[in-house]
Amino acid sequence: MSLPVPRNELDQAIIALRRSRAAFPDMCRCLIQAELFFIMHYQPDLENTTLELKKGSPFPFALFNDSHGETVPAWTSMARADEGLTKCKIPANRFVIASMPANRALEIIGSVGYPLTLNKACATGELLLPANLLRDLADGTALKPVSPSGEPEEFTMTIMDPADFPTDVVQSAFEVFRLHPTFKAAWIFTRKEKPADYYLIVVMQPRDEVLLHDLKLVTAAAAGKGHTLYAQMADENDAGQIAVLFNCGRPFYQAVDYPTPLAPPPQPPPKA
Repeated sequence: MSLPVPRNELDQAIIALRRSRAAFPDMCRCLIQAELFFIMHYQPDLENTTLELKKGSPFPFALFNDSHGETVPAWTSMARADEGLTKCKIPANRFVIASMPANRALEIIGSVGYPLTLNKACATGELLLPANLLRDLADGTALKPVSPSGEPEEFTMTIMDPADFPTDVVQSAFEVFRLHPTFKAAWIFTRKEKPADYYLIVVMQPRDEVLLHDLKLVTAAAAGKGHTLYAQMADENDAGQIAVLFNCGRPFYQAVDYPTPLAPPPQPPPKA
């Protein structure tokens, strides 16, 4: 009987993500600090050697073809790699296991355009990460709040009918809100010209740009490829702006300690 594979910090982060999508930002932060283990096609001269990758070198990692198409399998430890290869019934001497700092590996894989399957066939559960996320994690942009630049675009938004709420987005947002009482209220708006775009407006007290960015990471992942999600904060100190939001429609989330303001006279919807 084989012993259970010890869980490292990244394993724990993957397991936490299975319990709640709100753990996604923490998993990403853990991932970029980790050492990842990959497979390469077996050659006797690759064992116990250090392979130097230079510009123009062939793509070093082996690929698996599954229901997601071609992906690069990776594991959080040598033991996890052995576990995954055993469960996939890979014959001996077909591959050799190699390790690399995650930030460098994500850069290589993302630049080629392959997704990555983390902990393929392991007890922790496996996680599919798309190529664009790999690139953004490698260069740091995925976890860095970005300030708006250029002239703001003005357009009219319409509050979304609760019957049309994107369920995955709303559920993911609730998981974040439950962890962070700084979120007080939230609405989802759309615009007629781009119905596939979602605009998530939140009230935070106190405001927190990093936490807002974490919310955007979680909800954007839930929105999927077919939708673009924008998240922004209302001015929590502008009573008029908050009243206008409530006048547009009931928020899909409202903290129990956050009272509904008195309704102002009818006004046009907010502009982004």
